[in-house]
Amino acid sequence: MTKARSDYRILVVDDQKSMRGLATYFLKQIEFQDIDEAENAREALMKMQVKRYDLLLLDWNMDGMSGIDLLRAIRSVPELNQIKIIMATSERSVDKMDEATTNGADHYVVKPYELRDLEVRVKKVLAC
Repeated sequence: MTKARSDYRILVVDDQKSMRGLATYFLKQIEFQDIDEAENAREALMKMQVKRYDLLLLDWNMDGMSGIDLLRAIRSVPELNQIKIIMATSERSVDKMDEATTNGADHYVVKPYELRDLEVRVKKVLAC
């Protein structure tokens, strides 16, 4: 049986409050409800210790530990490999997209993105 969208647990990780808010708003528009936010990699790791997420929407460029470094850290822990990860960045470089997928990202979205851009990628990685 397929999970309802409202049953998926999502963590939005972005150092820009406005981007976290926009992503959360978009996700709620497409019927996801269990959405948490983290403003940096450290906060994301702390939240991941107490809650199991199905999806991370992860900003690439953050102060401190970058999103790509957090991606690598997550993928190095076998217990966390079930988490789907969509990297988000304003860089449109094919090299960046390749780097993200090579390091274990399930998909990639370029900022600023629209609701439909995010919906297509989330539906694809969660198969919902």
